[in-house]
Amino acid sequence: MELVILALAWMIYFLLHSLLATAGIKNFFSRKLGVNFRYYRLAYVIFSTVGLLLLLFMNANIPSRLFINNEGVIRYLSLVFAALGVIIIKGAFRTYDFGSFIGMKEEDDPFLTAGILGSVRHPIYSGTILIVIGYWLFSPNLPTLISALCTFAYLPIGIYLEEKKLIEKFGERYLEYKRKVPAVFPKLF
Repeated sequence: MELVILALAWMIYFLLHSLLATAGIKNFFSRKLGVNFRYYRLAYVIFSTVGLLLLLFMNANIPSRLFINNEGVIRYLSLVFAALGVIIIKGAFRTYDFGSFIGMKEEDDPFLTAGILGSVRHPIYSGTILIVIGYWLFSPNLPTLISALCTFAYLPIGIYLEEKKLIEKFGERYLEYKRKVPAVFPKLF
């Protein structure tokens, strides 16, 4: 039963994460309730972070046997994947304005293609994929597998919703960028 609750919790989290990022919800809070966008963005980031930490805590507290021995090479691989994911996300925040991203500064929201965005359109998702793989290798059990599968199932939805907003905002410029630059995995050749 705990595993079903974990999967449902991930689904609810991702649903709220996407719903709260829509223009309609942002406009509701801004126009109807008078909430400044910066404060909304900050609240959204806090919700996302706390929710994610609670889900990881829930995952870690469901007893389960390991599928594979996670010592030696597997342990090192888990750390390498997670570290690469963190490095990629850090690289993304060299391009994005972190203060704007978390709501501490006004968003100027320009069309960015420099840095890591020249290799992949969604570097935060790229880093997330590597971190999730590293997390599963670090703790290769059923709860972590469910968490990883829920995350991987959501990523295409998250990318679709994000790109829909970007196409509405930037139009043909974004469509041209989308044709040239892959979503999460860079072209090797």
